[in-house]
Amino acid sequence: MMGIGNPCRGDDGAGSILARKIGDAHGVHVIDAQDVPENYLRQVVDWHPDNVVLIDSVNLKSTPGSVAFLERDQTASYWPSTHRLPINLLMKYLARETCARIVLVAIQSCQTAFSQAMSEAVSSSVNAIACILNEVIAARQKPGQSRFTDPSREAST
Repeated sequence: MMGIGNPCRGDDGAGSILARKIGDAHGVHVIDAQDVPENYLRQVVDWHPDNVVLIDSVNLKSTPGSVAFLERDQTASYWPSTHRLPINLLMKYLARETCARIVLVAIQSCQTAFSQAMSEAVSSSVNAIACILNEVIAARQKPGQSRFTDPSREAST
């Protein structure tokens, strides 16, 4: 998992803050990439992941705090962004280099100016997503005890 965003820019820091709320667990790597995700691409590739989850604040043209799970082909319109590389290019590179499934957890921002606090709506979504992801990660540690376990992959986890 890679959290993306600048924590000094209000809601833009959602991905970064979320990454901090998710601890590394056995078999799951979490990176707080802030606004330079390109600096961590080689590290992600070297881990040979099956799945990569990117978490970023995105203008979904929706209600602040709304969350969408997007595949790479759904992200082309979400540019420009506050980081250097468009998210769809990051996803394309990671898909090509890792053969992993790449998904974006996109959180609708409200305020992204410097020195602003995160909005209540986005903060609430960050906390809810962190809780869900931590539950999923914990469940992966106990195969067969979770409704999240994919039986077709249980032997490999």
